[in-house]
Amino acid sequence: MDRRRFLRMAAGLGLAAGLGGCETPGGAALPSPAARRVPGDLAGAAVWVPGYEPGAATANGVPLVANRRIARAVRDPSKPHRLLSRIGMDGGVRQALLPAHAHDVAIAPDRSVGVLCGFEAADQVAFDPLTLDLVASAPAFGEGWRGGGHAAYLDDGRSVLISERAPRRARDGGPIDAHFGRITIRDADTLRVRESYSTHGIDPHEIVLVENGRYLVAANYGSLPRDGERSLAVPRHVVEASVTIVDMADGRLLDKRVTSTRDLEVRHLAVGGLARIFAIQARLGSEADLARVTAGDALAEGVDITSEPGIAYLPAATLKLAGGARRGAMTAQPMGSAADRALMRHGLSIVYDPIHDQAIATFPSAHAVMAFDGASGETVSRLDGRGVGLRFPCGITLLPDGVHYAVTGYWENLYVFERGSHRLVRDLCLYPAFFGHSHVTAA
Repeated sequence: MDRRRFLRMAAGLGLAAGLGGCETPGGAALPSPAARRVPGDLAGAAVWVPGYEPGAATANGVPLVANRRIARAVRDPSKPHRLLSRIGMDGGVRQALLPAHAHDVAIAPDRSVGVLCGFEAADQVAFDPLTLDLVASAPAFGEGWRGGGHAAYLDDGRSVLISERAPRRARDGGPIDAHFGRITIRDADTLRVRESYSTHGIDPHEIVLVENGRYLVAANYGSLPRDGERSLAVPRHVVEASVTIVDMADGRLLDKRVTSTRDLEVRHLAVGGLARIFAIQARLGSEADLARVTAGDALAEGVDITSEPGIAYLPAATLKLAGGARRGAMTAQPMGSAADRALMRHGLSIVYDPIHDQAIATFPSAHAVMAFDGASGETVSRLDGRGVGLRFPCGITLLPDGVHYAVTGYWENLYVFERGSHRLVRDLCLYPAFFGHSHVTAA
């Protein structure tokens, strides 16, 4: 089955799952059955998902962008917009289009505001987490700068930190620090930039605050166009992929670990302190390369719907890093066994569970969800999602009850697992459609 056929089928099937079962206070979504009963600690919890392919969805036979209520924040349909879904754990669903080329969602600690993190685009968007109404829109750091795709809240939610990328161009013999990205510190409600610091790395992506906001850890892709070229190559031309630790008091670089200078980007992070940094790497190749890698997998589809056409994700080890208390002290080691690492294709989302000292990650190209021991890096659980109906697992988030975590399939379905045991809790699972996504956030 090719990508286009899959998306056509999913769009037809996903309408009922994603929009036909929505709640409509104020007309923001569509009617649903009575809310289901969930444990008290999850009664008010929700998961937010930024949908990548809103053009594949319709509401009552009308494209979403033509629905005045769902698209009420979209002024120019020709510009990038994404479908933001709020999935209540009680089964209620609310969805709206927002004007952002979004990758991830961050929600303030008091749930008063959220940010739809722009990725490889100029704008960032703040929204109301309950109604999904547009609160603010603001441009990138400077001319030609691009969103890095992730954010984190500071000062009890009064400020939001956003990763941002320098204008893309080849190095052509120039200084490497001319390509370093920045962290912008913005007002949470207006997204006005208050201050900014260098991430000391190329193309920052995921960022995590540790020690009550004292330090920021950043994953920096590290790729640039080859000299004399304007676009990124496949495989990637990695000049300096890195994990950096920045002192938030003054922007000083505390430590930096260069993870690759060849073809391995470092993209996503989970952090449990400076001794517990877990970094997902990515290696790109052709679809023919992927076919060779998956030749022994009788269930392999032959296409990864989570990647761009013509590009495939090849095995790339997820790393455990430790140190960082002084310059040059950070160490790095691959996690899991050789068999596990063969399945680490398109590592996408990763979270750290401090209660059980485990990092949990999704690898959608292999339909895998893995959990690693925080101290040793050894694999403690490995799930083939195809066995339970969870294909292309992408987003992962710890639920606020401290007991469960949720994993979402690329196009649809929200599965809930018990932390520590990794037991599937079928009674808490939900089956909405998201129309493509990478990350999810719970609050």
